[in-house]
Amino acid sequence: MKALVLVGGGHAHLHCLEQTKHKLPEDWQVVLISPSSYQYYSGMFSGYTEGVYTLEDIRINLKRLCDKIGALFVEDLIHTIDPEKKELKGIDGNVYHYDAVSFDIGSQTAIPETIQKHVSSIKPNYRFPEQLAQLRDSAYPVIVGGGASGVELAFSILSWRKQQNLPANVALFSSTSLLSGQGLTASKKIEFIAKQKSLPFFTDVLVQDVDDFSVITSAGRSYPHSGVLWLTGPKSSDLFRFSGLPTDGSGFLLVNDTLQSVKHPDIFGAGDCITIDRYPSLAKNGVYAVRQGPILWKNLKNSLSEERLLPFTPQKRFVSILSTGDGEAFLSYGKQALHGGIPWKLKKHIDLKFMKRYKDLYE
Repeated sequence: MKALVLVGGGHAHLHCLEQTKHKLPEDWQVVLISPSSYQYYSGMFSGYTEGVYTLEDIRINLKRLCDKIGALFVEDLIHTIDPEKKELKGIDGNVYHYDAVSFDIGSQTAIPETIQKHVSSIKPNYRFPEQLAQLRDSAYPVIVGGGASGVELAFSILSWRKQQNLPANVALFSSTSLLSGQGLTASKKIEFIAKQKSLPFFTDVLVQDVDDFSVITSAGRSYPHSGVLWLTGPKSSDLFRFSGLPTDGSGFLLVNDTLQSVKHPDIFGAGDCITIDRYPSLAKNGVYAVRQGPILWKNLKNSLSEERLLPFTPQKRFVSILSTGDGEAFLSYGKQALHGGIPWKLKKHIDLKFMKRYKDLYE
């Protein structure tokens, strides 16, 4: 029996699980290992924050999905990888053999060690709901990070507070302009929208320190907080570097364009936990993880049958849609940008369609 092990329930692995509903060779056993029986869809975090979606709306039951399609689900956190023995070891010492293994475990948030006890993050994402509930109702919620996640959740918390007749009191801090990675047009537009909606934001500001009650910037200014959500750049898991696998300089699993480890041909990866050697500066973005799913699945199958592997080629541009609260969203594509109700309806349609695709497999 050949063991195909999927570690993590991210976008690419959801596609792989979906494909197992088609008849597989009898000598295959597909195993999914994840630290939670639920996979939460980050694209709907803003809607959940604002109260548009319930908890069940934004999560996929991995165990029920595996049971339905004939895969084995194991709730565990992989601690080490032994590429020579082809073994994985869980956090409590359980050992799992593989013939081929793929990692789609996402990334962590790069939080300075000195302030870790004073801030929270949305990763791992199964902890997000309880952290959110505490933050959005508190007196002075603060979000640090002017990228897509930080901007979207700041707008959503603001919208929630308006619905509850709470003071705005939401502060967004960014070391650059908002959405700087999407270009000047998007950045100027989203900052204009933030001013229109009365979202307090501070750009080109570094958060130097955080204590129990205050956020202190590099300029020496102090701002009150009742909870800090830290949403800056991605950080890799220690898993790959600790296990001696080839990584990039930041510890992300280094793979070639077939999503295969550059040293170990039976190890694959997708999503935010990898760096592709041909595209070292590719953003850690869920759009790429979704696009990698079909290529990953074909290559996992082909590797077990010793057939030719296919390359993954990332698209140069993609549509980004971020909720801005109150039934509106901000759509950007290259230098084009659109804000209002139509982008929100489009985003909602895409997100619900994505969830239905996988929930229909077991509900």
